Amino acid sequence: MKMKKNIKMLFIYVFTVVFIVPTSICAIDAPQVSVILDNEYIVYDEYYGIPYIDDNNRTMVPLRLTLESFGAEVEWVGELNLVVIKHEDIVVNVPIGEKFIYKNEEKIENDTYAVNKKSRIYLPIRIVMEAFGCEVLWDGDNRVVIINSDHGPYKDKANARFDLREEGNVTSVKDQKELGTCWAFAALGSIESSLLKQTGEIYDFSEDNVSLKHGYNLTQDQGGDFMLALAYFARWSGPIMESDDVYGDGISSQDVKSVKHLQEAYFIPADNFETIKDTVKNYGGVHTSIYWEYRDVENEKYYNKNTYSLNYNGKEETNHDVVIVGWDDEYPKENFIIQPDEDGAFICKNSFGTDFGEEGYFYISYYDAYIGKQNMVYSKIEDNDNYDKIYQADWLGLVGKLGFNTDTGYFSNVYETGNQQEELKAVSFYTTGINSKYEVYLVENFTGKDDLKNMIFLESGFREYSGYYTINLKQPITLDKNKKFAVIVKMTTPGTKFPIAAEFDRDVKWLGKVDLSDGEGYISYDGEIWEDTEEVLQSNVCLKAFTDIVVDQLVKDTAEESESQPVEQSDTENVSNPDEATDGIESSNDNQPTEV
Repeated sequence: MKMKKNIKMLFIYVFTVVFIVPTSICAIDAPQVSVILDNEYIVYDEYYGIPYIDDNNRTMVPLRLTLESFGAEVEWVGELNLVVIKHEDIVVNVPIGEKFIYKNEEKIENDTYAVNKKSRIYLPIRIVMEAFGCEVLWDGDNRVVIINSDHGPYKDKANARFDLREEGNVTSVKDQKELGTCWAFAALGSIESSLLKQTGEIYDFSEDNVSLKHGYNLTQDQGGDFMLALAYFARWSGPIMESDDVYGDGISSQDVKSVKHLQEAYFIPADNFETIKDTVKNYGGVHTSIYWEYRDVENEKYYNKNTYSLNYNGKEETNHDVVIVGWDDEYPKENFIIQPDEDGAFICKNSFGTDFGEEGYFYISYYDAYIGKQNMVYSKIEDNDNYDKIYQADWLGLVGKLGFNTDTGYFSNVYETGNQQEELKAVSFYTTGINSKYEVYLVENFTGKDDLKNMIFLESGFREYSGYYTINLKQPITLDKNKKFAVIVKMTTPGTKFPIAAEFDRDVKWLGKVDLSDGEGYISYDGEIWEDTEEVLQSNVCLKAFTDIVVDQLVKDTAEESESQPVEQSDTENVSNPDEATDGIESSNDNQPTEV
């Protein structure tokens, strides 16, 4: 049986066009490397020092600010050219210029060494933080070091065990058979569980439809991932009912209306077990990725078929998606073939049919290499009549990022109303990192990009996690018929140089051809000088708008008095081609837009 293949975002680093920035705008020299400690960015500056990568490809960080942010005591012993770091019962000695450190007198070898630069001590972050028991991860795409000081499993005696099955908040187990569609089963299994948990509604959605109509150049046999599923849901292509598109026939049903509209989904940060548990309990099943040594289900060398338990401790990349439906803090560690340090496991729903595991479910150790590292929550699922129209140009969703080498950028999409008056009710966009701040603006009558600098403020807010969000306007805005309007968002995402989500036209097999004529997008460094993304960067920005048709009161009253059947109103007006695809981008110089 073939499993999902990991699909990487394509990051292309290009210089494209130089913006002339007014002298009143100061270019920001963003650090080359960012550090996140327990989900909070450490803010470095010239006084404390700026992180960098040394000649040995190791991340070097300013010692004092980093370790004091961790809560450690730092002492400089000048006569010994030595830094002494103390935290709880651990003492780490870091000799300057030596390729080793000492942890409580234990010598730990390294391939690089701490240095003194401009009277600031820089140390190799991984070896030192791991000596204090922290988990250190490297996000190469965004050049971010992620440090988790409390990366062990979160346990609460009052909530030591929880299982959505016992509440009746999971749907039936299904079988993906020989196809690489686990990601589709996990996404829909999570959504079905969320609807059960939050509304009590029971659905059986079509995995065939999402795995055949995601829009990318990938067959059911080639796999998929979170972002394919999210793009499909966000553009209202689905979900549709299983009865309208039965699994396994290789044929996707055409022109079937989406049963629900996904308006929000977000990623839980890696290894945040407490948040994962709270989410399962409050929202329903969580979509997550693991590694499965897949050759023979019953003889997988990390899976104990007698106890239905998995603990993978290798270094292969994730290749399989499942749904977290519960946990058991006291699940015995002895049940695993690869025995972990302590008891405890998440309960997961698989897509191998009911003959697998515990009628389709199995247990994954808290110490598994990947469980809880990539987690998607489908948090807001609404009825399919929530808005009359959706305006969009990003059919394939977020496949890359744009920016100006700072954590802030403006982006806009321009759309044209139909031959009826409409009300702008909401907008949606992606946040590309944690702790993102947004401001939403509008240009009601758009005639050209010079109008964008006259934008009117509508809303502002904050989102803790990266994800896809819909912002409902407190006061709907009436839009004239047959007129262009521009939605604008200012996004600030600390620690990134590329805060703007986009799709791209690139010569990549799994992307296919992208339609750049389906929208009119712009980006700006300062909200004053704007560039066309389709023309300059061959991209569409990810920014949707949702409207309702304004019905004339006299017409409405007449219709209510009439016994005739009302004409059915189409639920979407897409400014994009459902058969097209994309890729990704970022920026490089302070005032040059560029791609990831």
